Amino acid sequence: MSKKFVKQIIRKLTWTTKKKSVVQVLTPRCRRDGEPEYGRFTSKDIERIILHANSNIEELISYFKDLDNIGNYILAYASLLDLAIYRALLKEKVDPGYAIKLTGDINWHFGVSSSGYYRLRRKLLALKVNDPIDLLGKFIIGSLNFPYGEPGYRSELYKDGNGYRMNIYSCPPFDFFNQFGEEELTLFRKVHCTYDYAAAERIVEGCRYQREHTLSDGDEVCDMKWFIADIPLS
Repeated sequence: MSKKFVKQIIRKLTWTTKKKSVVQVLTPRCRRDGEPEYGRFTSKDIERIILHANSNIEELISYFKDLDNIGNYILAYASLLDLAIYRALLKEKVDPGYAIKLTGDINWHFGVSSSGYYRLRRKLLALKVNDPIDLLGKFIIGSLNFPYGEPGYRSELYKDGNGYRMNIYSCPPFDFFNQFGEEELTLFRKVHCTYDYAAAERIVEGCRYQREHTLSDGDEVCDMKWFIADIPLS
């Protein structure tokens, strides 16, 4: 099976799953944040948003780099879909701040609903490793192979006392968003750069995440820290 064909399947499956997240997240939500008197998203509203997003994908794909690493490709393409959805929400006259919130919720729902690989890997690791810090380390190391591998991601990971630190110097989803303006970078910061905080809790029970610098803020590195809540970094 050629890599080109694999990528075609990835794009189709990723968009199919993301569309389901759009429906699940928007169906119970108000058209205006916390203002039900303006109505909620109807099925026709959602159909239009998906249709607009699909058109946006066709436009954005010209900015998308054909990454060789499959894991890199999946993450970057999923981020392209978030921008397409955000722009579709704006076309429906959704307030930009609320559109960012909705896009973030859609991205989170997508991440949870498509995380079977990570859940399986975590369960398999837990069969062999009892110590939560060691489990955390093995999970992160495995993620550096897939999907956060080279050459798209350039990083260094090291153990620091009772936790792990990782510096990321390049990130394919950031590279994609960095081609646009401040509005798109704001979307990226609030949707993707905050994802890690909640995701940490799904790696190991009690896991927490910290970061002081971020590529999308103009810094040269994302300095990530993971630790178990009741065992702080030394």
